[in-house]
Amino acid sequence: MIEELSPEQQDTINNWQNSFLSKALAAHTREYFYQHPILKNIPEDVKQELIADFYKKIFDLTNSEEPLLTLRGYIASYVHSYAIFQVLCLSPKEKTSAFYHNNPYISGNLRKHIKSIAIHNKEISELNLKNELLTDEDLLAFCQTKAAISMFYMNGMNIVRCELKDMVKENDWLRPFIESMLIWEEDTCRKNIGLSSLLENSLDADKHYSFLEYVSNGSQDPYTAWQAGDENIDEILFEQGSH
Repeated sequence: MIEELSPEQQDTINNWQNSFLSKALAAHTREYFYQHPILKNIPEDVKQELIADFYKKIFDLTNSEEPLLTLRGYIASYVHSYAIFQVLCLSPKEKTSAFYHNNPYISGNLRKHIKSIAIHNKEISELNLKNELLTDEDLLAFCQTKAAISMFYMNGMNIVRCELKDMVKENDWLRPFIESMLIWEEDTCRKNIGLSSLLENSLDADKHYSFLEYVSNGSQDPYTAWQAGDENIDEILFEQGSH
C-alpha cells in the first residue's frame, strides 16, 4: 500500500513550490494525469495516490545520503518496469513513431501473444485469474496503463536528473538504456513462450540487461562504460540513428 505524506513532508513540498524543479514537476504531473490519453481516464483517487507516492520519492531523494545513487536506482527500476509492459502492448504502427523505430530486436508483435505471455507476468496473471472473462484487449489496456504510469515516474525522475546535472552532453544514456531494456524484455518474453529470438547471439540479451548495472552503480557515463565493457559491443548495438 502506498504511504501517505507526513505533515513534515507536506510542509517541505509547500516550501519549495516556487523553485524551477517544483514547477517543472508540477507541469509534468498535470500533463500526464490530465492530458495523457490513457492516464487522464483513471479514477481521481488513484491519480492522487500515484502523485503522492511520486512526491514522497522526491522527498526521500532529497534527504538521501547518496541522492545520485538513489535517483539512478529509481530510474533503473522505472525503465525496467516500463519495458516489461511496453513490449507487450506495442503495435507495429506505434513503433514507427518511436525513437527505436529502426530497431530490429523490438518487434511490436508480442501483443498477439498476450494471453500466453500473461502466465509469466505476475501482475497480468493475477489480473487474469480474478476475471477469466478478460479479453486480449482488456489485458493490453492494462499493459498500456502500467507502461504509462512507469513512464510518468521515469520521465519525472529524468527531470530531477537534469537538475542534478547528471547528463551527458553527447550520446546521453537514457534512450539507449530504455532501448536495451526493451530488447531484453522482448527476448525474455519470446523465450518464455517458445518464440524464436530476434537476436543473433544467445548471449546478446544478457549484454543488454547488463546496461542496468552501469546505470544503477552511478557510473558517470553509463552508455560509454557499457560499450567499453565488451570489445564486441558494436555487434549487438542497435542502429545509432535510432537514438
